[in-house]
Amino acid sequence: MSVALILGAGSRVGKSVASKFAENGYKVALGSRGGGGDVPQGGISVQVDVSKPEDVAAAFAKTEQEFGAPANVVIYNVAAFRPLPSAGEPFSTPYSQFLQDTVSGSLGAYVALQEAVAAFKRVGAGKPKVFIATSNILAVAPPSVNMFGLGSQKRSLAYFVQGGNAAYEKDDFRFYNAMEVSPEGGIPAGAQISGEAHAIAYWNLVQRAGRGGWDIRFVKDGSILEEN
Repeated sequence: MSVALILGAGSRVGKSVASKFAENGYKVALGSRGGGGDVPQGGISVQVDVSKPEDVAAAFAKTEQEFGAPANVVIYNVAAFRPLPSAGEPFSTPYSQFLQDTVSGSLGAYVALQEAVAAFKRVGAGKPKVFIATSNILAVAPPSVNMFGLGSQKRSLAYFVQGGNAAYEKDDFRFYNAMEVSPEGGIPAGAQISGEAHAIAYWNLVQRAGRGGWDIRFVKDGSILEEN
C-alpha cells in the first residue's frame, strides 16, 4: 500500500494534490489545523498544528496506524504570510509574530522532515520515498522587502530540502522544493497558482525513474520548466 501525508489542506493545492494521489491508488491523509478539508474517498483527515512538534509526530503516527503502513510520500504545503506593519520596512514585524510565522512556514517543516525520514526507513522496498515542499519564486529570487517574512520561510525550506536530498541520496530518499512559475520563470500571471498544475507536477515527481534536481520549477500545465 502506498500512503501520502499532506500537511496543509488548502482548497487549491492541498485538495488538488490529495485528489490526484487518491485517484491513482494512494491512501491519503490530509492534515490541517482544524482537521477538516476535502478528504478524498478512502482518505482520512488529521488535525495537526505544524508549529507543535508533538502534533506533527502524532499526524505521522495516526497516518500509519489508520493505513497500516508509513507514509512514503510527504508533502509540506504550509506557509504564513501577512503584510508588513510598515510597508517597505522588512524589520517592522514584531519579533513574536515573525517567530510564530517562521515556525509554521519553515521550522515546522524541519520536524516534518525528521518524521518523514523515520517513516521512509520503514517503507518497503520498491516504493518511492519522496518529500515535496510547496514553494514559490521567493525561495530562489533576491529578497522581496514587502514579502520578507514569507521569503525567509521559503529560503529556509529550500535549504532543508537541499540538505536532505544530498544526505540521503544513497538511501534513494528524494526531496524536492517545487514551485509554479510563469513560462518565463517568474511569478505566475496575476500571482495566481494552479492546484491542478501542482497535482500533476507532484505526481510526476513521485513517479519519475530518476532523482533529477531538487529545485523544481513547473508551469501551468504541470510540466517542468527548469530543475537544478
